[in-house]
Amino acid sequence: MNPLSNTPDNSRLFALGWGAFLACSWTWCIGMFLPVLLVRDFGEMGWLVFAAPNVVGAAAMGWVLRRRETALRLADTHRTAATAFSFVTILFHAFFVGWIIRALVGEVAEIFTVVAAGGLFILGRHARRDLIIATAVLAVSLGLFAFAAWGPAAHGAIPLPTGRLPISGLIGLAPVCVFGFALCPYLDLTFLRARASMTTNAAIAAFTLGFGIFFLLMIVFTLWYARYLQPRYVAALPRPLAWIIAFHMMLQSAFTVAVHGRAITGEGRRDPRGPAVFTVCAVIAFLVGVWADRLRLPAFAGGELVYRLFMAFYGLIFPAYVWLCMVPGRGSDATPTKPKLIVLSVAVAVAAPMFWMGFIAGRMFWLLPGLAVVLLARLALPRVGARAKVGVTAGRPIASR
Repeated sequence: MNPLSNTPDNSRLFALGWGAFLACSWTWCIGMFLPVLLVRDFGEMGWLVFAAPNVVGAAAMGWVLRRRETALRLADTHRTAATAFSFVTILFHAFFVGWIIRALVGEVAEIFTVVAAGGLFILGRHARRDLIIATAVLAVSLGLFAFAAWGPAAHGAIPLPTGRLPISGLIGLAPVCVFGFALCPYLDLTFLRARASMTTNAAIAAFTLGFGIFFLLMIVFTLWYARYLQPRYVAALPRPLAWIIAFHMMLQSAFTVAVHGRAITGEGRRDPRGPAVFTVCAVIAFLVGVWADRLRLPAFAGGELVYRLFMAFYGLIFPAYVWLCMVPGRGSDATPTKPKLIVLSVAVAVAAPMFWMGFIAGRMFWLLPGLAVVLLARLALPRVGARAKVGVTAGRPIASR
């Protein structure tokens, strides 16, 4: 049984609930921390280059997938890649808990996040209950934002960083942000589940509201606290404010881990060794987060290096898969055939050193040729019609999907 195949709902109330669900399922350790790094490097423009394609790209999914059957088909056809997307996302959060959240409030971070994620995993098994939980999680985060910014815990005014790198670096970063945030949502099983659960009008409303308002408020919160998580201020961060930021991060991380965990374990066909392998990987990712900053690099600490390497999945590997294996085109279907996967592997291998130069070495210009390699790789995709013709000529017809 496909867990996405529930009956679609058209009510405004449930569209509102799905909007909250979408916003919380997308408030990752990316939205909660990448703007901190971008503000440090490029000032407020760094946040804008991150926020605009993120909000528009995610919201667009509700408009692009006009039929719920399309979401069901994508989840089924690209199940392996979508599962990998959720798996990497969970490991990313395990690392993030060990790296940033633990640095804010200590060992309680992992205990609370694990317990909360387990509780949300169990409580949210029913779709409608998940929406109530998401609404509550969203309300708590917004309440924490309001209390931190305007309540008695508010700290003295600290200006946002003006940026340490030339603003021209955003010329290379902006297209990669558009590429990643426009395409990654189509591998997100929680998004596909939400789209499959609503009619067309309800989905448009939920995705627009969820990202245009709810998620936008979440990353505005990140912009607000970005000033406090800069190296020169974080050591003196008042404990109440540290707990407010950490609790927001723990709660959103727990929700994201729970819904992605449920997405990849909801199928009836499961390898019994899967949970053990997954647990070991998550523990390793967490320990990497705990110990990463012991490695000091010329440009940044080891934890930031690992964080940036995780980002390679969402800036290069996953969107390249969507672009080359999922997006249909002239003479190309939307299935992950072996020739497509070969083209994908070659394109990623060629582009990876350029992305390293951009994201790790700090030479953002290199992102442009790296992205061009991936975009132009589409010209090397095999044409379905041509393959079918060859098959017939050879006496063995090839069925087109």
